[in-house]
Amino acid sequence: MTFNEFRAKWTPVVDDYLAAHLASEIDEVKLSKIMTYSVMAGGKRLRPLLFLATLDAINHHITAQDIQIAGGIELIHTYSLIHDDLPAMDNDDYRRGKLTSHKKWGEAEAILAGDALLPLGLQWIAEGSESADLVKIMTRAIGANGMVGGQYLDIAATNNATVATDANLINRMEWLKTGCLIVASVEMAAVAGCASAANKAKLLAFGRSFGRSYQIYDDLVDIVETSTAAGKATHKDQENGKHNTLTMLGAERSRAELRTLIKAAQTSLTGLDSGILAGFLDLYQKVL
Repeated sequence: MTFNEFRAKWTPVVDDYLAAHLASEIDEVKLSKIMTYSVMAGGKRLRPLLFLATLDAINHHITAQDIQIAGGIELIHTYSLIHDDLPAMDNDDYRRGKLTSHKKWGEAEAILAGDALLPLGLQWIAEGSESADLVKIMTRAIGANGMVGGQYLDIAATNNATVATDANLINRMEWLKTGCLIVASVEMAAVAGCASAANKAKLLAFGRSFGRSYQIYDDLVDIVETSTAAGKATHKDQENGKHNTLTMLGAERSRAELRTLIKAAQTSLTGLDSGILAGFLDLYQKVL
């Protein structure tokens, strides 16, 4: 099965689970509607698909419980996007081609929707895995020493000229705010699928390279795609005083760094049934 075939098979399964269970598990109808609005607004479902593709790479049969875990990953990712779009953060009006949650429903409503998606996502991961191990991996990835820590560094670095050429800080910021959740999706699958120690090491190496490269790709999208194609405002990072790999290195050196990380990710998969995982790297072609 190719990456595109895998995505075509499993994306609707994840979407159906999300739509059905958000509608049925939330007692307050309006809050459920607000939560569902952002979750079902589209998107690549990259992180849940990465979880499922990692299971496939170690020949683990994907079960209904795995779909629940994948859905939980997407809920947590969506929570982060809702909060990231808020006026106090990135102040974005559009996400995935639609009005952001706070623009559609109001600021307080968006905050509460994000607040509700986070614990529900953890609940689904706990229920699907029947283990604290996967919850521990996720909470470590998204907390103060993970995604939230990276988002804090991003805010602290905005309009701070001393950060502009601080490669260590920018690398750490981008790894924490983006890479941690991506590698957690891989690690949870390696644990849930009982990967051998050798295969787990390969998968984590892939996850680290892919996780670090994805933020560089996203930064490049900001300059190569229109707002319509990206589904959100583009060409805004530099004018808003954001510092990242792209603003530090420029487009061509950022592309060179992205190619290096792609090669490392491909190499790490040697010896695995990894055609589907390797296919995730094809997403980058439009910015190279």
